[in-house]
Parts: sequence; structure tokens; C-alpha cells
Amino acid sequence: MDKFDIIKSKFFDIKFDGEKVVIDYTRIREILMFLKSSPELSYDTLFTIVAVDNTDYIELIYPIVSTYLNDRLYISTNITDKTSSVADIYASAYYDECEIYDLFGVYFEGNKKLRRLLMPESWHGYPLRKDYQINDERLNWNA
Repeated sequence: MDKFDIIKSKFFDIKFDGEKVVIDYTRIREILMFLKSSPELSYDTLFTIVAVDNTDYIELIYPIVSTYLNDRLYISTNITDKTSSVADIYASAYYDECEIYDLFGVYFEGNKKLRRLLMPESWHGYPLRKDYQINDERLNWNA
């Protein structure tokens, strides 16, 4: 049984797009917890979380690696403005969630220390969103 068969046997409603597993955002914690704790798969490392603004929704991509299988898998989900934090499952997710919150405005429920990382606390808006209005940023830095 390959990794896709194992995943499909547990989660019937997910889709596969090449090496990418497309899931509903409400199941992100459940699926990542299964992939990490499953003895057959053991996806024990999260490299990063990638956010892509597609105007109507934000796609979050979680590249995870199984050092046991020497294999990589991409978990993808589409959200509008919030999702669940996975920082308690993969500690490396903490800073990625803060960065995505800071630059895209995605709120990660359950992240107890969610804060701006790159922009000052007084910054208005989220500069990597496609709907962000570009003004003279020099004024914002001095606010």
C-alpha cells in the first residue's frame, strides 16, 4: 500500500493533485496529526507554510517530510481569513503562522502568541494581499 492509499483509507473526502493532497481547512489539524503519528508514514517534519493570495481565497500549502520514508508530501487547503493553528503539532509552524498573519492577515486559532513579526504593530493592512492599497509606506513606518 502506498502513501496515497493509506491516506485515502482514513480520509475518503480528500483529493489528490499530483504530489499535493487537497483538503478542507476544517480538517487540517486532524490530517496533519494523522500523518505525523501514523507509524506507516511518520511525516515528522514541517518545512514551512506557504500562503498564496488567489484574490477570492488564500491557499495554504504545508510541505511535510517523512524522514522515515525519505518522502515529501504537500498538504493544501483554501481559506478566507482564518484556520486552526498547527504549532502544537509541528513547533516549526509558529513563526510561519505569525508571518502569514502579519503579511496576509490570516488568523490562526489556537496560536497563543500570534503577533506581527516583520511589520510594526501600528501598520495598517496586510502588504502581501492583492487587495492591499499601496500608499507611501514611509508615512506608515513613522506612525
